[in-house]
Amino acid sequence: MDWIFPLIGGLGVGALLKSVVEFIFNKNITRQKVEYSEAREAYLGLLDALHKAAVEPSDKHSKDFALWQTRIQLFGSEKVAKAVQGIIDTNADSQTERNKFFEEMIDAMKEDLHRKSA
Repeated sequence: MDWIFPLIGGLGVGALLKSVVEFIFNKNITRQKVEYSEAREAYLGLLDALHKAAVEPSDKHSKDFALWQTRIQLFGSEKVAKAVQGIIDTNADSQTERNKFFEEMIDAMKEDLHRKSA
């Protein structure tokens, strides 16, 4: 009979420990999903704004692009933000340089989303 109370107490501590580990694990998974979702939304929004600014240049589209660029700074990776800034800093005359930064941006977006989804 002396072994019943320690056994019951041990099971209670084990269940509590299991609950704590599951809570931490689920919290990390939820955080990962939110980070992925925010980055994905920012990247797709930026690409859409970049497309609109290129197809139909206007003050409105430029401001929209700037807003998405700010979201990239908040939710995206540093590599993506630098590539976006490179696109902005290149002259419209230098299509080769701009294309280089565009490819860097796309590659960095893929890398970041893949890392956040893993």
